[in-house]
Amino acid sequence: MLVGIVDVGSNTIRMNIYRIENQTFENLLSKKEAVGLVAYIKKKRYTKEGMDALKDCLLSFKDTAQALHLDGFHVFATASLRNIENTEEVLAYIQKTCDVSIDLLSGEEEARLSFKGALSKIQFENGYYIDTGGGSTEIVCFKKKEPMDPISLPIGSLNLYQKYVDQIIPNKKEASAIRKEIENQFTDCIKKKKKVDNLTITGGSMRAIRSLLIRLDEMNPESYDIDSNTIHSLVDELLNRPSKEVIRLFLKVKADRVHTLFTGLLIVDTLLDLTQAKHIQVSMFGVREGYVLERILKQ
Repeated sequence: MLVGIVDVGSNTIRMNIYRIENQTFENLLSKKEAVGLVAYIKKKRYTKEGMDALKDCLLSFKDTAQALHLDGFHVFATASLRNIENTEEVLAYIQKTCDVSIDLLSGEEEARLSFKGALSKIQFENGYYIDTGGGSTEIVCFKKKEPMDPISLPIGSLNLYQKYVDQIIPNKKEASAIRKEIENQFTDCIKKKKKVDNLTITGGSMRAIRSLLIRLDEMNPESYDIDSNTIHSLVDELLNRPSKEVIRLFLKVKADRVHTLFTGLLIVDTLLDLTQAKHIQVSMFGVREGYVLERILKQ
C-alpha cells in the first residue's frame, strides 16, 4: 500500500509517500514547498491570498498522488492553522476547492505523535524530545523512553523571525531579544520538570543546523550527535560574522531556510542553556511518522 502524508507547516508544506507493508513502513519520496503561510496572516487571520497559496500547493500534491495511484492521501496541519482566528473558514475553503479534509492536530497531539514517530530511533533513555517548527515548538520529557506531559508552545523559527528580525539575519540586539522571548516562553515548563543531559531534536531547523555544521567541517556527515559546546560556539561565530557573509553561507546550506535558520539555531541554543543538556541527537523522524503509526496503522 502506498500512502501520501501531507504536513501543512507554517514555513513549509511537505508530502511524504510511504510504502506500508505488514505494519511497517518506509519513506519512498519526500516533496516540499516553501509556501511560508505565516506571511499571509493579517490580524490573526489568513488572507484570501494565503488560502489560495495553501489551495494551490495541496492541489499540486494531490495531482502527484493521483499520478502515482496512491492508495491513500492524508493531510494534517499543526500550528499553521491552530494559531489563527479563521481556522474553520480555511478548513471549509480547502474542503470546497480541493475536496481535501485537513486533520487539525492540537498541540498535545502534535507532541505525542512526534515523539511516537521518533521513538524507535531515540538513543537516550532519559531526556527531552523537542520538535522545532516554524510556528510552534513541542517538548516531551521522557524517562526510560516513556513520555511525560507533552506540551506545545506557540513559538517557532518563523514567527520569531517575523516578530524580531528587521533584515534577514538578526543582529546582536535582535538575537538578545529573541533569546529573552524564548526564555520567557520555556523557563516555566522546564522548571516544572528537571534538567537533563540529553536532547533529541527534530524539525527542519535542526536538520538545517546539522547541514550547516557539516558544511563548516564541524561535524561528520555520517553523524547525528552534536555536543552542546559546538552549538554555543556556532552561535557566537555567526553573530560576529558580517551578515552578508552569513547569508551567503546559509544560501549554500539551505536556501529556503535562509531567513529562519538563525532563529531556529537560537531556539536550540537557548534550550541547551535552560536544560543544561550536554548532548543533542538529531532525529530525522517525527510527527509524519507518528501520524502513520497512529492514524494509518492504528498502533
